[in-house]
Amino acid sequence: MAKVNGLKEKLHMPLYDAFFVKDNATKFETTMTDPRVVRFFVDVQNKTRLETNLQAAGVLPSQNSYEAHALRVVVDNTKLTIDKPTTDKSITPDEDRANFLSNLIYNSVTSLLVGEKVMIEVPTFWFPSGAGVTNPGGTVTGHGEPDPMATFRFSEPVVIEPQQNFRVEMSFPNTVPSQVGGAKGPLRIWVVLDGYLTRDVQ
Repeated sequence: MAKVNGLKEKLHMPLYDAFFVKDNATKFETTMTDPRVVRFFVDVQNKTRLETNLQAAGVLPSQNSYEAHALRVVVDNTKLTIDKPTTDKSITPDEDRANFLSNLIYNSVTSLLVGEKVMIEVPTFWFPSGAGVTNPGGTVTGHGEPDPMATFRFSEPVVIEPQQNFRVEMSFPNTVPSQVGGAKGPLRIWVVLDGYLTRDVQ
């Protein structure tokens, strides 16, 4: 279908990308390409639609632009296992998952970069997921309330211009905690930019 010259449409469309530890034979730190940083929206090849909805690494398709209004970090740690040097049966799998999540969000810094300019850079606990599973038994640990409004919202939208590079980085300024680095999959960590995409009308 041909595009209509001069006409644009604006729609609410979150952009997301995931860091994926495939299975219990793979560790978090061996999946990292950089020993201290996990990058999102950069490596999008060979990912399914569950892991990303970006078509090309670090840029929007065609002449599209984007207004980011919120940023979330969503963690699916429901099936991960922790590689421990000794088996400590006093620590339950649920406690392992809770320890993983707290070590991840309290020992990392998340940054949004647009055109190599840092737009925001704060500890990861600033970006609750606003998503997840509610379990009355308390066996599922999430990063924040499972409510899309319970997220960090920018006071002014962050604009990504057409063909402008962007990415999100989760860095570990000290080192990757052993509770995080030793985690085995399956595990997904999504970064979600929530906002409005402006594109050509077709």
